[in-house]
Amino acid sequence: MMKIREELLAMKKNSYANGDFDIPEGSMDCTEGVNPYGCPEEVLAVFRQIRLEEIINYPHDVKVYEAVCDYWSDLASLEKDNIMLTDGSIAAIYIVNNLFAQKGAKVLGVAPQFSDYVSNARLLGMNYRYVALDRADRYKFDVNALLAQITDDLAAVYLDNPNNPTGQMITAGEIEMVLRRAKAKGVCVILDEAYGDFVSKRESAMQLMDEYENLIVLRTLSKGFGMAGIRAGYIAASKELIGFMSQITNPYAVGQMSRRMMAAALDNAYRLERDTQEFASAKVKVRRVIGENIKMAATDDRAPIFLLYHKDPTVDLYRLLVENGIVAVPGSAFDAIDNNCVRVRLSSEEDFPQYLKLLARAEVAAGQAGKTKSI
Repeated sequence: MMKIREELLAMKKNSYANGDFDIPEGSMDCTEGVNPYGCPEEVLAVFRQIRLEEIINYPHDVKVYEAVCDYWSDLASLEKDNIMLTDGSIAAIYIVNNLFAQKGAKVLGVAPQFSDYVSNARLLGMNYRYVALDRADRYKFDVNALLAQITDDLAAVYLDNPNNPTGQMITAGEIEMVLRRAKAKGVCVILDEAYGDFVSKRESAMQLMDEYENLIVLRTLSKGFGMAGIRAGYIAASKELIGFMSQITNPYAVGQMSRRMMAAALDNAYRLERDTQEFASAKVKVRRVIGENIKMAATDDRAPIFLLYHKDPTVDLYRLLVENGIVAVPGSAFDAIDNNCVRVRLSSEEDFPQYLKLLARAEVAAGQAGKTKSI
């Protein structure tokens, strides 16, 4: 028999990122957490200028490092050796987990949170445990509950901010509380800011990078910048931690064209504020058509994702939404929740009127589902 690692034999990866969703004809696909408004025009301009040598040669362009450092220069004193390029934030997760991947190493998170981090930690033989967010409190983050679980036997704490699936923000003050507690215990804190471009960069943990050597920040251009197809992201951390990561990663991560497009996006981030203002307005409108039967978890209105749940915990909200024309990510894709919950993404501006109609129809159907269950 082939000598496959026992973790791979014993478990199946729980991930919605494979995109294996059946989208019935006429339904609206609200599964993947991309920017429905697309990418900056300046990125497309770079794409149209592709040169043959950029295809032939290995990627060595360092201008993208300068773009990252310049982008954060008002918040952190970053240099090239503080940055590692990655093929999006999932690749960053795999790299960071390999820093701590001893069998039985303990990592702490909250639930629900990004399931690919959780699955990867478990597949590496790590002992992942979580603080469950309280349904009765609309799944709101509780910093004190997390602080109580940070002990010196942990290898790392993982938080996604904004949280995936709820879209809620952990404040900079709360992040610093976690960093301070973790530092005292010799524990690293991984801040996955995949959705961070939907909020002000002044809310990023990057502002704490100069003070806390136990901080690791993951960023991607897949979400806010609307560039999921080019697989571009980066890790920011102390030079020591980046040095360790460089021993376990691909030196050619992020192709030359992706590097150039990444730099162009960071140099033209002006449109992000416009998009987030539109998302905030859209979420207000969503709340107007649901609420009696379908509830929205705590969220930041600027993020394009949010968690919905039925007031009756026995109702399969995922199935109900599919029956009413909306395909979302089922709660079963995350720890600590089930298909009574779904993660939904806002639609494009063009599709938004129909999107609201479908949600309103689902709200009515949800009321009927609750009555049926109670009979």
